[in-house]
Amino acid sequence: MAAKKTAENVGSLGEVLSIDIDSLSIDEIDVIEDIIDGPLDALAKPGARKAKLLRAMAVVIKRREDPTFTAEDAGKLRISLKNKPKDPTPLSE
Repeated sequence: MAAKKTAENVGSLGEVLSIDIDSLSIDEIDVIEDIIDGPLDALAKPGARKAKLLRAMAVVIKRREDPTFTAEDAGKLRISLKNKPKDPTPLSE
């Protein structure tokens, strides 16, 4: 029997979802593109809004543990991105 979703167990303020882009399956990428209603590369454009992408990524990651997890549930999560862009500023010596 699946646990009932509550505000306490879905996206509590203490929960941080880590996302590693390289860990996504093709099926998960397909779900992401369905949620954002477009291709992933469209979001790489300067000024493109990223919230839909983050929500979609959260959905696919959380569905690995809970197949009933929804896009609405994802809005309550905090996200920590892995593979952050490196700072191009050289280190001062």
